[in-house]
Amino acid sequence: MTPTTQATINSGKEISVPKEEDNKIIQWKLTLHQIGLDVVRTDRTLVFYEKQENLSKLWDVLSVYAWFDKEVGYGQGMSDLFTPMIMLLEDEADAFWCFERLMRRLRGNFKCGGVSVGVESQLCNLANVIQVVDPKLHQHLDHLGGSDYLFAFGMLMVLFRRELSFGDSLYLWEMMWALEYDPDLYNLYEEPDSDRPEDAKAKPKSSRQCGKFEREILRSGAKDEETLPISVFLVASVLKEKSVKLLTEAKGLDDVVKILNDTSGNLDAKKSCSGAMKLHKKYLKKVKLEKAAS
Repeated sequence: MTPTTQATINSGKEISVPKEEDNKIIQWKLTLHQIGLDVVRTDRTLVFYEKQENLSKLWDVLSVYAWFDKEVGYGQGMSDLFTPMIMLLEDEADAFWCFERLMRRLRGNFKCGGVSVGVESQLCNLANVIQVVDPKLHQHLDHLGGSDYLFAFGMLMVLFRRELSFGDSLYLWEMMWALEYDPDLYNLYEEPDSDRPEDAKAKPKSSRQCGKFEREILRSGAKDEETLPISVFLVASVLKEKSVKLLTEAKGLDDVVKILNDTSGNLDAKKSCSGAMKLHKKYLKKVKLEKAAS
């Protein structure tokens, strides 16, 4: 507490709010407007949202999170990620903290810096993966002006929530996180940055404790900066599956988007995870060979 604030309290006069706090409140109120717009168009096919009280729960939690995490605030797509929590957990507080833990993992997707958004780094990684595992497809997409892979933005941002039904998206999440499981990463989502031990990222000695995706990383000896989330390989597996159609039918980016949109509702979660694992193995092998050659 500053001396000025303390003196104001002691004198019994009205406490003035610092200007920077005013700006935060104004920004938050502007965010509330965007949340309101997104709430009424989130998962409109679900019977759950036919009840006004459930729409109110969605608005409540997203509004609180926008204030709770001022660095990220609110971004379009968060409502899609939160829907499973509010549907499966009746208590708003439980749903909020479940969502907050999910956002510890995904908040980087919504971080803005200048004109860029956090998910763009994953798009860059996706481009590198496709360039390694399917150079012909990457070259074709580059020729069409899609080297930035923005057509895959939504898939990475909300983890296929819009490409899959509600039930299938939950099934995909369960499989994806089971494959990616690493017991030591628990600390990264539970402890504040200042409280994390220096060896928080250390891998367990036994690979049997990890999910299959993480075990492949351990066996390959890949460094932390070389490891990518399985979500990148999931999107890559979708592109790989559609590669023949993309190569023969896509004459522009609109065609690419149309071909990928045909995936909506038809994506096989189990097959996609299997394809992601195969591409991941192929990617690690090729990267290792390229390094050995250089």
